[in-house]
Amino acid sequence: MPLPALLALAAAAMPPLPVPPIPFEKYELPNGLTVILSEDHRLPEVAVDVWYHVGAANQTPGKSGFAHLFEHMMFSGAKHIGPQPIRVLENIGAGLWNGTTTYDRTNYFETVPADELPTALWLESDRMGFLLDTLDPKKLAVQRGVVSNERRQSYENRPYGSTDLRECDLLWPKPHPYYDCVIGTIAEIQGASMTDLRDFFHRYYAPDNASIAIVGDFDPATAKALVAQYFGPIPKGPPVTRPTAPPAHIDSVVRETVHDPVAKVPMLSMLWTGVKPFSPDEAPGDVLARILGQGETSRLYRKLVLEKPLASSVAAGNPTLGLGGFFELDVIPREGKGVADVAPVVEAVLADIRAKGVTQDEVARAVRNILAGKLRGLERLGGFGGKADTLDRYEMWTGDPGYLSKDLARYTAVTPEAVQAFARKYLDPEHRLILDTEPTAPTADAR
Repeated sequence: MPLPALLALAAAAMPPLPVPPIPFEKYELPNGLTVILSEDHRLPEVAVDVWYHVGAANQTPGKSGFAHLFEHMMFSGAKHIGPQPIRVLENIGAGLWNGTTTYDRTNYFETVPADELPTALWLESDRMGFLLDTLDPKKLAVQRGVVSNERRQSYENRPYGSTDLRECDLLWPKPHPYYDCVIGTIAEIQGASMTDLRDFFHRYYAPDNASIAIVGDFDPATAKALVAQYFGPIPKGPPVTRPTAPPAHIDSVVRETVHDPVAKVPMLSMLWTGVKPFSPDEAPGDVLARILGQGETSRLYRKLVLEKPLASSVAAGNPTLGLGGFFELDVIPREGKGVADVAPVVEAVLADIRAKGVTQDEVARAVRNILAGKLRGLERLGGFGGKADTLDRYEMWTGDPGYLSKDLARYTAVTPEAVQAFARKYLDPEHRLILDTEPTAPTADAR
């Protein structure tokens, strides 16, 4: 069924949504590697996506940022591909290649011409099985510097980046592994040793702690033979104990002012504890985030940007994480306005939703946009939200790469009552973080 027809069905908000499943075959190698194959012959390309079940959640006290640092080390070369895997990808015409680390997983992906599938599998297997063969202190020093600069760029020298860091510290106090966000502190990044790297690799970068999705224009028998050839000889790793930690808990109203020398205007942020991926409350929370602060039809945008106007932008999100997520609202006042101007409007909108709920039209619009985003992503073989990424994501969190129809159905089943119930349950005015970000001029001797 073509995408426009699917979107039309989604717009009608009539559960269940009939969606053609993504055809796939799932099997496991003797060493524990989960393999997901999905043929798609529309283009002569193949996407390869490897998910390792390791992220910030697996870090230990004093090792913040380590999962992300190790992601960078995976681009520093391996025994057979040499010191520049990126050059290998460029030489074969690869696209959409990258690696990313989140609180709960690390992935590596690339989309290559169909006849270069053997090269992509060879590269990923070499990183999985033979990274340590070429690891040396010089490479570690280089990547420690790269990641430290990424923290400076993405947080310390970005408007409101310091607020993001403070949110992590308040939501997940030490020794929770999410403390210091995924990026970690420069001191602990610089403190990473060769022994740390080797231990981390042996513990988490093993086939039985990973899945690989291969999507595109390939012959299944040929792909299976290549997977067996390149990944089969890699031995299992030690058993991995899934991380556990108490979920974020906010006992009262915690209010702080964050002084940001990079921001030009203030920002109001409100955060509440949230839910885990694919929990029953995730879909209503995503719908509420859309209704509150995503897009020009959202309640906060209409009230604060269009009608008053008091703000230049609003945002809302419902990030779900393996050890417990959070719900967040951010409002940036217009120049000349402040947090005190926008806060009463935010409070009134939240109180109205808790008391009176939302409309069916608002829910239908939000669901339509959520489904549209998911379905558009599936038009791509690889990359963020593409077919390969989606199959790996479903595999990690549900154990079923074919979870698509169930995933969409949980959104079409959301009702106004469920959204109101989420707001009442989670957006408690007496249990939240409120951060006021204030621009602070740098001192005279700042460098």
